[in-house]
Amino acid sequence: MALPIAHATAGYLVYEAVRPSGAGQRLGLLAAAVVLANAPDLDFVPGLLLGRPETFHRGVTHTLGAAVVVAALAFLLARLVSAVPGVARRAAMVAGAAWASHLVLDYFTADAFPPSGARFLWPLSDAYWISPVPLLREVLLDRSSSAAFFRSLLTGDTLTVWTEEVALFVCAVAAVRVTRALGGAIEPVPRSIAEEP
Repeated sequence: MALPIAHATAGYLVYEAVRPSGAGQRLGLLAAAVVLANAPDLDFVPGLLLGRPETFHRGVTHTLGAAVVVAALAFLLARLVSAVPGVARRAAMVAGAAWASHLVLDYFTADAFPPSGARFLWPLSDAYWISPVPLLREVLLDRSSSAAFFRSLLTGDTLTVWTEEVALFVCAVAAVRVTRALGGAIEPVPRSIAEEP
């Protein structure tokens, strides 16, 4: 399972993908993308309260159907709040993409505990999906109790994964900043010159 920093990175990248180049920072939109990118793992909460952390993890919240429902809810909420054309569509796109980014990272994360992966297409399919080539290391969490679960978040091996995910976040932010800086530094070819034979 990827840790919250990797999911926050994906949420940040979704935010940057929809933010126009010249637009300033929109902290509310950034916060929403980061929260939605991490939200599927809220399915840990009921299990933690019951003392069995893994009971509900990678269930319905880890499906494409959940991403569609979240996008639809964002669309409806934006329609109620804003009369500006296109806002509801953009809200749905950001919400759905941020939620789905969680599924993409989980797909590319190693998973040693069977069944490996998640049922992303449930209820249409009960098949578990996981990449044959994982890009992110798994955090081995002790699922025997809630206290053991929290302790295992701070083991030496887990701290290494935390460090890797912080590095991933820093690299993602740096790459976006450099790309945006280069995009602003390149002058577009004037239309009159571009149309000359």
